[in-house]
Amino acid sequence: MRPLVLVACACTLVHGLTATSPSATALAVRGGAGDDAAAAYACETALAAEKAGAVPAVARWRRDVDDGRLCPKGWSDEASSLFSEALKRFDAATRKHWASDNRGAARAKLAAYLAAEVGAAHDDQLAAAADRRLRQLRAALARTHASGKRDDEAELKAVEHAFDGDVARCRVAALELEGAPQRDAFLDAARQLVSDFETSPAAQLLATREARATAARDAKAAKRAAAAASSKGAAPKLVPKSVNFALQLVGMLRPVGFGNMQGFASYAMGPHSLLFGYSDDRDPNGGMEGDEMPLFRLQPKVTVDVDM
Repeated sequence: MRPLVLVACACTLVHGLTATSPSATALAVRGGAGDDAAAAYACETALAAEKAGAVPAVARWRRDVDDGRLCPKGWSDEASSLFSEALKRFDAATRKHWASDNRGAARAKLAAYLAAEVGAAHDDQLAAAADRRLRQLRAALARTHASGKRDDEAELKAVEHAFDGDVARCRVAALELEGAPQRDAFLDAARQLVSDFETSPAAQLLATREARATAARDAKAAKRAAAAASSKGAAPKLVPKSVNFALQLVGMLRPVGFGNMQGFASYAMGPHSLLFGYSDDRDPNGGMEGDEMPLFRLQPKVTVDVDM
């Protein structure tokens, strides 16, 4: 019976030490349902806080675009700092939950949100800057065309250099937003604008204004010459300024009837014209002298326009 007595005494001694020792502590097991809930709450709280913190900066960027403050100095560093610092603060706030899957998912959501907002602001800045540079290019082309000193290639290089400065000021290093696609699209639009400017309404308006100015100068010169000749007693010249000829062909089909059906068609070819008509009003008894009226009549006309 001695082995049974020794085992019973050992079990009683261990139980008594565990129950009476003040320094005995219970071991906690990680990974339970309580830890997962705490990690999820902490990660969602940190995610919401960082999103809310980014809202004022994003709203200010949008107002800058609406108000015309495009690619301001320091915007690149501010956008990069917004992205990287928000992720750093999130990592610090959720460090104790580093092993939780909730932390990785929430961090990915925050990175995607910040990347989307910063990327949209970057695109808006460069789109507005490209529109401004294209307007400047259009105005520069109009000035050079009006002055007669055209240098389209120089104007294109100048606006390209200016847009490169806009792209550099809007570069976001944290997201590797270099603006290369926007630059390529802008250069294509600028080259298209230069090539199409000759046929644009602005160029046609300039050409019309130039033609009117030339005609006005010629008219004033002719008036001064006529006044000078008149002051010397010379008779005014009666030579016409221009003589224009035009041919008009008029045809009429007139079957027998009471005139209740009529129709006309015309076609113009510059100063010349064709006119054909139909009317069922021919009298079968002929005219006043008894002559039979023809069914179809064709009459050519020649007009002379003399401009004195």
